[in-house]
Amino acid sequence: MDDKLLIDKLLEQNDHAFSILIEKYQKLVYATVFRLVRNQADAEDIFQEVFIEVYRSVSYLRNENDLSGWLFRISYNKSISFLRKRNPAKATGQLAPGEMTVLMSYPRLVDKETPVRKLEQQETNQILFTAIDRLPEMQKKVLLMHKFEDYSHKEIGEKLDISIASVESLIYRAKTSLRKSLHVYFIKHSK
Repeated sequence: MDDKLLIDKLLEQNDHAFSILIEKYQKLVYATVFRLVRNQADAEDIFQEVFIEVYRSVSYLRNENDLSGWLFRISYNKSISFLRKRNPAKATGQLAPGEMTVLMSYPRLVDKETPVRKLEQQETNQILFTAIDRLPEMQKKVLLMHKFEDYSHKEIGEKLDISIASVESLIYRAKTSLRKSLHVYFIKHSK
């Protein structure tokens, strides 16, 4: 079922369509959430919250051609909100410099990696996801389908009704844009 039809069915509160939505986008949502919270139980809870939010607010989806991007943003925002709630002192918008250090001090977020390495990974993920979210819609959609949902170039082309060459071009341009936007960050942090 293509995304437009899926959205129409969701607007009718069709439970079967909701099951299809979960099956189709579970990898994207779980991968996004887990990369941020780094805890399986917490990721599973947030995963459920994301799809509950989608079910409740699908009528607010502004661009029905960007369902995967919308799901990515909800997953990202729910994960960041969860991390902020872990630290009750944090109640406002963007994460300020050093806030990741505070978030990383919670034992459930720290595993065998050192706190410094964990902090670096968390900051890198946040910067990467923010950069992905700023990509043009088609580049973002194709990149998310390829990298997070494991679709082949051929499958993406079929789903979006574009040629394989277009898929490859969009992925290439997305990677080039990400490389440019992240260059300064990675140069600074590779020293």
